[in-house]
Amino acid sequence: MPSTRFCLLLCLLVPHELMAVEPDEAGDNFPATGQPPAASGSEAEEESILPDFSDLLPEMGPLKREKKDFDMISDEEIKPSVRQLPQLVEKIQTEDLASESPYVLLPHRPNYVLPVTYQTKPSNEEQDRVIEHYSDDPDAVDGTDYGHLEAVFQISIKYRLSSGLLGKFSGIDFAYTNRSFWQAYNGDISRPFRETNHEPELIFSWQTENNWIDYFSLAFNHQSNGQSSALSRSWNRIIGQTVSVMPSGVLVLRAWWRIPETSQADPWNPEDNDNPDIDDYMGPGDITYIYALQNHRLSVMLRNNLNPDDNRGALELGWTFPLNHKLKGYVQYFNGYGESLIDYNRYQERFGVGIKISDWF
Repeated sequence: MPSTRFCLLLCLLVPHELMAVEPDEAGDNFPATGQPPAASGSEAEEESILPDFSDLLPEMGPLKREKKDFDMISDEEIKPSVRQLPQLVEKIQTEDLASESPYVLLPHRPNYVLPVTYQTKPSNEEQDRVIEHYSDDPDAVDGTDYGHLEAVFQISIKYRLSSGLLGKFSGIDFAYTNRSFWQAYNGDISRPFRETNHEPELIFSWQTENNWIDYFSLAFNHQSNGQSSALSRSWNRIIGQTVSVMPSGVLVLRAWWRIPETSQADPWNPEDNDNPDIDDYMGPGDITYIYALQNHRLSVMLRNNLNPDDNRGALELGWTFPLNHKLKGYVQYFNGYGESLIDYNRYQERFGVGIKISDWF
């Protein structure tokens, strides 16, 4: 049975005179019935072979929806001080309901993407030090020139392992935060990820009956940049956190204790302390205040080593504003030490703009 392509090719190659059909007595090419002849079995079979992709298209029209009953935390169970911020109450109720689903990962810290940031002091110092060491050439250089422009994003999620273990509003969560610094505009060096910090933690949290502190949590926290040799940076901490809710916003205090490691600091020995002086730059904790102004959020984070003789610290400012009912615009400014682990002991200043996918509340 000739294929359709072969028939078309035959029509092009055979002279028109040989393919002409003599008209019948009615003066046309059809039988006396005046109707075109029905397709033969082979022609009908040929047409059925042609693919029909219409069933791959999405079905049109709105989705049908139905109402279901859900048991949510009563407003009366939430402390009066917390009820001062209806947005925070909504987050608590929604997260508690969503945590019962095995298909849902909850937001932990804010999730955001800053496609464009400008850093004032890009540095290749650590990479050059590693190359010089392994090449035995004091003049060896990486040739990697990091640019001022880069993209920064943070992904932070948590999963509820247990609820109500220590009483009402108590929970055990596993959380993970990833913060990456991407030289997305540096085509000369193939746009590498300059630094990525990984931060898993196990958190015990509960609502208190205290008049000053509304929530308290205790976490085992590990933070690392996932590198090896002299580029490795990591530390383990026990972090205590208090949350106090006010009519205008939320005050978060964190204090940490670094789990001791060996005092030796050979950068080429992976079993030694990667960064023995990180406490001198990161200090013993930080303070964050999130101010709620209608649909806008203004945040400030302060960190200091509390050493007047060799004082170091950091300041981070943030402004979140609505773009639509889900996405928010985000502007961030950082000044100080410890923005990333590879730069914990290097002063940095950065300004960035982008989108915040989820916020504190």
